[in-house]
Amino acid sequence: MQIGKIATRLIAYGFYAVFFATPLIFNPLRSFPSYELFEWNKMILVYLLTALIVAAWLVRMVVEHRFIIKRTPFDLPLALFTGSQVLATIFSIDPHVSFFGYYSRFHGGLLSTITYILLFYSFVSNYELINMGQLLRYTFSGAGIVAIYGILEKFGIDAQMWVQDVRARVFSTLGQPNWLAAYLAVLLPISIQQFISFSSDRSESRSFLKKGLLQRISSFPVFWLLTIIFYICILLTKSRSGFLGFWVANALLTTILLVKLKTQFKKLIPFFLILNCSFLILNFFIRTPFSQYNTVASINLFTKQAPVEEAAIPAGSSVIDVGITDSAEIRKIVWEGAGKIIQAYPLFGTGPETFAYAYYRYRPVAHNLTSEWEFLYNRAHNEFLNIAATSGLVGLTSYLFFIAIVCFWSARAILRKNNPLFLAALLASFIGIAVTNFFGFSVVVIGLFFFMLPAWMFVGCNEKMTVSASNKIATSIFQKVLLLTIVITLGSVITLFARWWLTDSLYAYSYSLKRQGEAALAYEYIEKATAARPDEPVYHDERATIASSLVTLNLEKSDATAAARFAKDALTESELALMISPQNVNFWKTRTRVLYELSVLDQSFLEEALAAIEIARQLAPTDPKIIYNAGVIYGELGKNEEAINSFTHAIEIKPDYRDVYIALAIFYEKSGQIDKARETLELALSRVSPDDQEIKERIEKL
Repeated sequence: MQIGKIATRLIAYGFYAVFFATPLIFNPLRSFPSYELFEWNKMILVYLLTALIVAAWLVRMVVEHRFIIKRTPFDLPLALFTGSQVLATIFSIDPHVSFFGYYSRFHGGLLSTITYILLFYSFVSNYELINMGQLLRYTFSGAGIVAIYGILEKFGIDAQMWVQDVRARVFSTLGQPNWLAAYLAVLLPISIQQFISFSSDRSESRSFLKKGLLQRISSFPVFWLLTIIFYICILLTKSRSGFLGFWVANALLTTILLVKLKTQFKKLIPFFLILNCSFLILNFFIRTPFSQYNTVASINLFTKQAPVEEAAIPAGSSVIDVGITDSAEIRKIVWEGAGKIIQAYPLFGTGPETFAYAYYRYRPVAHNLTSEWEFLYNRAHNEFLNIAATSGLVGLTSYLFFIAIVCFWSARAILRKNNPLFLAALLASFIGIAVTNFFGFSVVVIGLFFFMLPAWMFVGCNEKMTVSASNKIATSIFQKVLLLTIVITLGSVITLFARWWLTDSLYAYSYSLKRQGEAALAYEYIEKATAARPDEPVYHDERATIASSLVTLNLEKSDATAAARFAKDALTESELALMISPQNVNFWKTRTRVLYELSVLDQSFLEEALAAIEIARQLAPTDPKIIYNAGVIYGELGKNEEAINSFTHAIEIKPDYRDVYIALAIFYEKSGQIDKARETLELALSRVSPDDQEIKERIEKL
């Protein structure tokens, strides 16, 4: 059947598109904006292509009258890991987030995990349809564009597009320097293998890249140049995790070949020397992310370099005085919080992608003394700790079991093969992912390679694959019904993902308009978003925020009817958001703000605002801003003693919180405790800034 040929082509070109387009795609459009420019669009693309590939795979089964499912040595660990994610989602503190993923990250939820597993089995079950040479060509073509664009960013090609200083640390089409470095660290060992294979004319390269145009263009200069471009781009990211990940992978690849190919290794030495000497020369001129190395083995080629290392903030010191906290110091604090989450939820964790909410409850007080004390941490910045915290020890064990099986099986295969260069490169890349994940976390592209590299290894070993028993289809009519069902289902899935993407665009429009002060227009867009996806609590929360701001605007216009309508809408939308995600501390903050703004209509809303912020306080007991705002509300209600206690507690957990000192001094002054007010302000001068003019003036007025 003609449809069978179409299906086989869709499978092959679907995979080519996955590895070529996923790293490249992002959305800078203003006409159809995305709330998150990079990860969201990559995830949607992976969903769409996976749906297309799986549908084509099912069509192939129907046309060929048999089940086409290949067994692999990784079936058990993959099943255990998937099962752990299902259980963690069932017992999650926020099942919605655990299934779909954290909004703005998206990768990591149960849906994305199932997607990667489907891609894995689609690949190994249809490997004979996929030309590995073409797949590598598409992969390296996409990566080459990404890396070249990243290098051009160093020279300001798109500096006007970003708030971040992209010239200091490039991020290309990945959106973040560490993610770009991790992606290139995965591909570098494979590009090294391709360079060595073609340069030494080894048989392994011919087994994967057939003779012809590809072999002619993939000659010595091309793969050497690609490898150098990738490495230059890694250096320009200033990513320590990516740099370490590559060098660990490079060392592993060299060691494997030295042990396995003792006699042939002498022939390969010149090529390894060419590459590694090139890397060291680049280190010398461009500089590495490690200042200790740079002081003895590099010069500054570029005139403008952003320092990577900053002094860590000493305990009790003010961020204002000291500056930016070193990222390694912050990681230690976040890891400490992750450890507390694991102790509290040891078996199944808090649920995939719920780290942001769980971390609020167990956040160490030391985090308040960093420059990122107001930042929301939705990942542990260590994939292993993140999985342990959100999926429990069951999830972590299954994750480590999968990694161990992949490493053990590939190591055994390398020992059995006469020429294991390609397999060794894949194993080195896989270990490189583990290294970068240890110091960071997985994103869409890394998640894709984490599950697909083992599939490449398996196919690369040319082992016999078991096909399950054939199951004949009864009649051609039934066959046509099945094909029609598959096509209709595929259309429905594509429509669903398209609606998700367009709804996110409405949300992004609304969010942007709100920040520009166009609340009325913003409300129109967010109203459409909530109608299109009533299951997404983020949209309801945003609508509540905008509606509450419109209450004030309409009261200023003396339109009490409209104000009452928006007040009701704000309360309803806030309740809907919390109904779906009751453990989301940010939604409780929003509800507090909404109720506080509505108190202009009815003072009884202040009591409800206090109740809401006390719930937020329980969910985030070490957040000084929540405690400070609770004090403000206590003060509005005339409960001065409770307000003073809240302000005092906020100072205890964040000694350099300037606003709290001023608020506490005001309340002391109102209650006639002038000495305490003066003492509080003087303490602020010593702890926050001795040159604060406003505080000095307040002291003089006392």
